Amino acid sequence: MNWTISHPAHLLEAIKLSMSQGGNFLKSRVAPTGPIAREPNVNYIHKASWGMYASGVDHETIAILLDWVEQKALRENGDFFFNEEPSVYKDMQRLYRPLTFGKVAAWIGHPVIEKPVVIDRILQYQHHPSGGVFNYIGNDPKNVEQQATIGPLNTTFFGHLMVALDFTEQAVKAGEWCRRFVEANWEHMSRGVIYTQMTPTGDLITEVALGEKMIKVVDRDSPKQEFWHIGTLMAYFCTLYDTMVSRWGFSGSKAQPYLDAALELLEFESAMPLDTYLWPSKCKVAWGAGELLRVLVKHQSEDKQSIDKAYRICERVAIFTFMDNQLGNGGWPSMHYPTSELAPETDLTYKPLKGLVHIPQQATAGSQSFLLPGEEITGEFLGEMKSVEQGVEGLISMGR
Repeated sequence: MNWTISHPAHLLEAIKLSMSQGGNFLKSRVAPTGPIAREPNVNYIHKASWGMYASGVDHETIAILLDWVEQKALRENGDFFFNEEPSVYKDMQRLYRPLTFGKVAAWIGHPVIEKPVVIDRILQYQHHPSGGVFNYIGNDPKNVEQQATIGPLNTTFFGHLMVALDFTEQAVKAGEWCRRFVEANWEHMSRGVIYTQMTPTGDLITEVALGEKMIKVVDRDSPKQEFWHIGTLMAYFCTLYDTMVSRWGFSGSKAQPYLDAALELLEFESAMPLDTYLWPSKCKVAWGAGELLRVLVKHQSEDKQSIDKAYRICERVAIFTFMDNQLGNGGWPSMHYPTSELAPETDLTYKPLKGLVHIPQQATAGSQSFLLPGEEITGEFLGEMKSVEQGVEGLISMGR
């Protein structure tokens, strides 16, 4: 990490072009010419809405997606899913998907996220008193099914939605859970390991059986892992810090622990080998490093070393994870997401050669993986690359 690849102005120019191409691809995939807002799977729209917003697609088009999910997928209990969706989508990602399109709805003023039944249901997923957020709690609002574990993904995405809605108490509680999660991992991080699940009572889960490594551990050795845990935590810590200080009137000292936690994760990420940036799950690290770069520059940090490290991580994800893998049509390929290191899909590579990617186009029956459509991957990459764009713009504005 002690060398840079590109001049910030050059990187920024390329990012803007990549995002414009990606946004055009997503817009072209809206029904009737594509599956977005047509096929009964919320995965086609939740991240697509984020990517469209980030890349500057008109809000009227984004509203088509949000209208569709409200009219077609909203259930009586306030959840969003289609009955015919496989469990890996409608149950495992039950909350994750409305958290993603919900913040976009808040940003553009769409009424789907203003419905009391939706807000009340989303708030039920936050565990009390820990502040962590479950991914699934059953179907009955009167009987919350508490799960055995809580992780960073839904907790951080919940926090971002709370920030978008100005729900201060819930946002800070989510941030506190995340801070305690990093604190619980400090000793393990010193030897290059982060455990990714906790019990509702706050105990870090460190027992990892064969086949569970993919969903329970991130280390600095394996090139194909759930690296996104690091990135989503960094992004939320920085967003929360900035919001507390700039919008909610908290003192800098009150918000500082969240920025400190992001910097701890920056140090961990800085030791990652370059080949880890070739795996699509590195994507959220761009979000985290971009937000950290933006916040450090905005608040005039004198920590030049951390600013440099954040930039170097930003450019590595932007170049090797994002732009080098973008297809000629402006989108990114679908991903067979493995839930176990034993799944044969871990052998796949998503690096295009002369614009071609050699991966199956359909989900593999009976596999320990599930298919994330290209529209979903494209939306996520664009949403996260926007933070890199903003961070690099800030860096340039300070004369770096």
